[in-house]
This record gives sequence, structure tokens and C-alpha cells, in this order.
Amino acid sequence: MPSSRFVALTIELCDTATHGEEIKALFLRNDYPTFPAFFDRAYRYAMSTGGRSWIARNGQGSVVGHLAAFPRVFRDGTQVVHGALLVDNLFDRAYRNYWSAVELCRRALADLRQAGDCDFAYSDPTLPGQALLKPLGFTRVGALRRFVLPLHPLYAGFFRVIARVEPLSAERLDGGLREPRVAEALRALPPGAWFRGDRSLDLYATRLGGENIPHWHWFLLRAQRHPGTRVAALVLTAHQPGEAVLRVVDLLWDDTQVSPASVVHTVARSARDDGFRKLSLVTLAESQLARSLERCGFIGRSDALPLVVHLTRQGVVLPPVRDWVLTYFDGSGW
Repeated sequence: MPSSRFVALTIELCDTATHGEEIKALFLRNDYPTFPAFFDRAYRYAMSTGGRSWIARNGQGSVVGHLAAFPRVFRDGTQVVHGALLVDNLFDRAYRNYWSAVELCRRALADLRQAGDCDFAYSDPTLPGQALLKPLGFTRVGALRRFVLPLHPLYAGFFRVIARVEPLSAERLDGGLREPRVAEALRALPPGAWFRGDRSLDLYATRLGGENIPHWHWFLLRAQRHPGTRVAALVLTAHQPGEAVLRVVDLLWDDTQVSPASVVHTVARSARDDGFRKLSLVTLAESQLARSLERCGFIGRSDALPLVVHLTRQGVVLPPVRDWVLTYFDGSGW
């Protein structure tokens, strides 16, 4: 692999499978005990679909830094755009400095541009990461914010009326990474006019069952005015045992059949029946979906991460952020 030197480190685009044990060891010695299981679950699929990893080696040849890019395909009613989600940027403490991190990310962006199969790179960095990405040409386009709906019957009922919610029938499916009815729903749901990422059971399998999403279930929603019709929305939810909050990890809907307000209030009613007191969902605060959530009674919380974007192909024009649908599933908090 070609490489470039910076101070005492060598940065290289690596064969992730060949160097997997070295990458796992880096995360283990930096207090990420669950990373090996995640690596085995997610990296094989990511690399098979065009993902990449970069490593930094010290003068003794040891891997002391890492960054990966996971491919994502976005589409709306007019275009298909290829993105690269930057994840797992980590250095050993002795090499954890601003300039080494900048050089690693700069090399990754250069390789993405040279490969030519990616239109933009994106991430939702923490505060230290923001300082790293800004000088590399990343632009802040929005913020991923958590929205919470209290499930008190009077509160939720009032906003159900305000939002003019249409009743939907809900079928709940517990667990199952290869649930055939979920696969069928994914194939049937049209992309719609919103700008959102493609989904597949293989992609979902990279996230489900790990430390962040240990327990989950699906909702298949149908419009009651058309009994027996195909699924109009698919919602992935998760919870931590003992918590009173049900998280909406991801949601897809056919905007020719149902509104997002009807979708979330249908899930909210089921969550309340199951004893949950709140429903939460992460999405872009500047999006139309966020406006819809607020009209449904959702309250925006203070915890948010910026969404930053870097165009890696000349001439690419992304839709306005108000038309994006991003959820927790689209973020880099793996």
C-alpha cells in the first residue's frame, strides 16, 4: 500500500481483514472491550460494500492509530448519492495529538477522492473531533438532536389531535436479524421524496445485538383505511432493561400513504401500553421531520452532535438539509 510519513508515524490505507487483530488490539488497550465483537459484526460487511480502513504505525511498526469509512447510499426522488461515514478514529494515548489525527483524516479524504466512488464524507463528531475536521474542509450542515415525547395519555392525546394523526394498524415483531417480513417491507417501501439512506437486513445486522442496541423489535404499520394492504411504514425500536424510555432507532415510511406523525403516534400508543413513559428519536434538528415531531409534541433535548459534511467529488450538490431524514442509525456512535 502507498504511504505518507508524518512526524514519527506512517499512515497507510490497509487491508482491514489482514490487519484486523492489530486494529482490535488498539481498541482493547484503549478501554473499548466490546470493539472486537463489533468489528467482527460490522467491518466484514462494510468492507465488502466498499468500506476502507486507514492505520497509523509508529517507528517500530506497531499500529497506534485507526480510522474507517463505511459506505452509505442515499437517495431521494431524483438522485442517488454515495456517502462515506467516518467512524472509529482512535489513537494510542502517546500518539493522541491534534496533528497526527489531522494527518490521518487528510490521508483518508485524499484516498476517497482518488478512488472516485464516493460523493461526500460525513460524521457527527464530538467537540474534539469538530476541531479536527473543520480545517480539513468539513462544513456543519445541521445537528443530530434527541427529541422526546412524554407518553402521559392527556399530553400525547392532545398532540395526536393537533397533528391530525391517522390511525394505523401495528404488527410487532420481536428480535430476529433475518425476519422475512422485515425484508419484504424493505423491498416494498418506495424511496419517496425525502433524502435518506438505503437500508437492508445486512446493514441492520451490523448494528443490532451489540452494546448500544442489545434489545430491539420492529413495527410494521399499515393504513387502516386500506385493510390488508402492504406495509406503509417500518420502525425499529430498542430499549435498555429497566428504563422507561423506548428509543426509535430508525423509521421508514411511504409518504404517499402515511405521515410521519401517524407513524410515531402509533408507536407511542404501543409504547405506552407496554409501560414506557417516554418515546425518543434522534434526527436532524433542521429537518422537516424535526418540525413534524415538534407538532406531535416531541421536545428537543440539549444533547446534540453536529453533522459535518465534506464533498469528495467535484460538482456534487446535496439536497437542502430540511429534506434529509437521518436517525440514530445513521450516526457514527457505533
